[in-house]
Amino acid sequence: MNKILILYSGLKESQMFMNPYIDYLRSYLDVDHQYIDIRDSQSFDPRSLFEYNQLILVFMTTMNSVPSTTLEIFDKLESIDQPQLEVYAMIACDEYEPEKCSLSQRIVQNWCHRQKFQYKGCLCIGSALFILQTYCKFLVANNIKKFSNVIHENQEATLQVSLLNERTFMKHANKYWKKEIKNYEKKLKKES
Repeated sequence: MNKILILYSGLKESQMFMNPYIDYLRSYLDVDHQYIDIRDSQSFDPRSLFEYNQLILVFMTTMNSVPSTTLEIFDKLESIDQPQLEVYAMIACDEYEPEKCSLSQRIVQNWCHRQKFQYKGCLCIGSALFILQTYCKFLVANNIKKFSNVIHENQEATLQVSLLNERTFMKHANKYWKKEIKNYEKKLKKES
């Protein structure tokens, strides 16, 4: 039985966007009644890492790179010697192209190599801010399910998912930001 730690290591502001992805991942991993624990960077104690044999880092990129909170976790885990630890990453970005996650993926892979952890793969999600609010939600769910199967079987894989095309991305992005602007304007009126 795998003991899995899902570690949300992104910035606090992006956590509300990542929670649905974490919920999907947990629900697909829970099918096999594995031991799963979810922590964020504030509640994570590096000494507890010995209890797990798989680590899943979950974060949203910051300026196409790893957020500072993830780097802080890397620093905390620098003294940990656990070569059998398998590391996976679920990386999201707000751009259309999930390739924007590749730099973060390489940073995680390099960190695993330096720590002598086993880097097993990554799921890169493009258009993360609103893809779950579109008809492409099934693509995300299917890819997260594939990713959870890869984790369960201790295999290696790199998966990517985004909206079907750029036109759809632009359409939904414009709707999303118009809604956010209206909400912000309402908030400003209430505060005045």
